[in-house]
Amino acid sequence: MKLNFLALQFNPLNTIEDNLEFIEGIMDFVYHKKLSFFFINGNPFKNSSISEEELEQIDDFLSAISDYNNCTIITAQTYNKKYQLFIQKPYENLEIKKSIELELNDGKKIFINTKPKNCKNILNVIINPNFEISNVESLSSIDYSLYLTQPLLGKTKIKIGDQIWIGGNTEGYLFFSW
Repeated sequence: MKLNFLALQFNPLNTIEDNLEFIEGIMDFVYHKKLSFFFINGNPFKNSSISEEELEQIDDFLSAISDYNNCTIITAQTYNKKYQLFIQKPYENLEIKKSIELELNDGKKIFINTKPKNCKNILNVIINPNFEISNVESLSSIDYSLYLTQPLLGKTKIKIGDQIWIGGNTEGYLFFSW
């Protein structure tokens, strides 16, 4: 069974509230696509480290839209002065980790911000921070990958077998099934 994925790249707006509203609007716009996973570029809430109070607001938001859309939301944000993944699964608590490997029901796996493996059953995902390009070379020979950055870096790329989508340097989203 194929799952539906969406990779969103956008330049963060002035406030956390504006960014949450923008992300919610995108999720509402693509609701009919029945997403399983929603990836958002790095530091989507704020271009600096978030506070505990801001984390609580983000946690409430991600939980609500993940539950409502029955979709796992994955992004990365600077928190406690470290760049960390935020993983929100429906009806679960927000996980904050450096990297994660997710097992899907059909034998497929998603490796996020880990060492990539070239296997048709593994989708390798790197959610890169907005201030540098790193690890892009590690995915050049990988057949199933997503490299996600903010648009200003112009490096977002999805490769599923012989199909390739490139995000470029404009805001928007890329939808794919795998």
